[in-house]
Amino acid sequence: MTSIPLSLLDELYLNLDRASEPWTVQYEVRLRQHLDTERLAGAIAAAARRHPLARARLASWRFQDRNYQWEIDDELSHIPLTAVACDDEEALAKQRERLFTTTPSLEQAPPFAIVVACGPESDSILLNLHHAAGDGVSAARLMLSILRAYAGVEDRVPPLDPLEVHDVRRFSAARSAAERRARRRVLATEAWRPFVRMTRVAREGGDERPAYGFELLSFSPEQTGALFALRPRDATVNDVLLAGLAVAIGRWNAAHGRSAQLMALTMPVNLRPSEWRQEVVANYSSWVTVWIRLAPGEDLSSIVERVGARTRAIKRDGTGGLAVDLLEVSGRLRIFAKRWLQYLIPLTGNVVVDTASLSNLGRLEALPSQFGGAAVSFSPPGRMPLGVSIGVVTLEDRLYLTLRYRHAQFGPEAARRFTTLYRNVLLG
Repeated sequence: MTSIPLSLLDELYLNLDRASEPWTVQYEVRLRQHLDTERLAGAIAAAARRHPLARARLASWRFQDRNYQWEIDDELSHIPLTAVACDDEEALAKQRERLFTTTPSLEQAPPFAIVVACGPESDSILLNLHHAAGDGVSAARLMLSILRAYAGVEDRVPPLDPLEVHDVRRFSAARSAAERRARRRVLATEAWRPFVRMTRVAREGGDERPAYGFELLSFSPEQTGALFALRPRDATVNDVLLAGLAVAIGRWNAAHGRSAQLMALTMPVNLRPSEWRQEVVANYSSWVTVWIRLAPGEDLSSIVERVGARTRAIKRDGTGGLAVDLLEVSGRLRIFAKRWLQYLIPLTGNVVVDTASLSNLGRLEALPSQFGGAAVSFSPPGRMPLGVSIGVVTLEDRLYLTLRYRHAQFGPEAARRFTTLYRNVLLG
């Protein structure tokens, strides 16, 4: 067994987890075939051997301690796999919601749970990953290892020790005096945030149930190509998705008699080096806030250009690591203070909580050929009053979008209409 300290991001996501708002990563693969459950269990064990944090549990701790520790087993003694029958889409949706009403326990390894939903003609693998152990890239990479092990194909990993590169600070630090100045400018700009009224997505049909609902959306190859073609010069698909989300929120709020002028959209930033950008199960996803102010009658293309200018500045100036810098302060506190800090957020009037979040994992590596035509789904967590979290992945020639919403934000019908509105904005 090996022990390592939790990183600053691990600690943050551990302490954000609450029973009413489980802090987990949702990842799902819908296959065109049935799976052998015993063989899948063996594949999960094999995948965990490739990724140390997939064998981690939280060591016992005391409130007066300064740090948490991961204890990493050499092998999994428990395979967290459950098989359930899902006769139709409604049953699958219910099983999905049921799985994500809880966070996987960290009292024993592994820090994830898997359900294989057995349908009439095909199966789906649902992965519930504790965010303290890994981010969206981690969930996708772990699933890829599972499918490779099941298919019996090679699963190459980069030539590095994942535990030696676990400390995210080595990748988040400012690399030059110019980047340090840029971070100071961002901090000065954010100083006015408590004095500005933040746009909130209008609620409809929600209730007080804990956890989340999900709406899954897939774009055809033709629609995906059209969406990619929307990019102006120097803009990215992510810029289009952010701008489209702002427009959708604006239209949604207008239909509900609510204003939507200044929005703050959370955008995760992958701090992994380019040579292993989709590798290593751990937390390397920091975040930034992309501010968007809608102007009356403004078209989507002009908003995309403004968003693109903002995201290019973030990449140029390296300000994606600023959030990790700020966590250094809380990282020096004792555990009782770290756990108490999250309860200060509502006391500030939620001024530090953004309007919505959008996490785009980009184009994923192809699955083994045995699983050709599979569909995927991914989403990050969110806490009220940020009740709208969007996850996006591109696999082969299709883009997949998932709305993960707090039950307090939307009822199922409202969530479907919001997702349709967002789709229509993106497709024009």
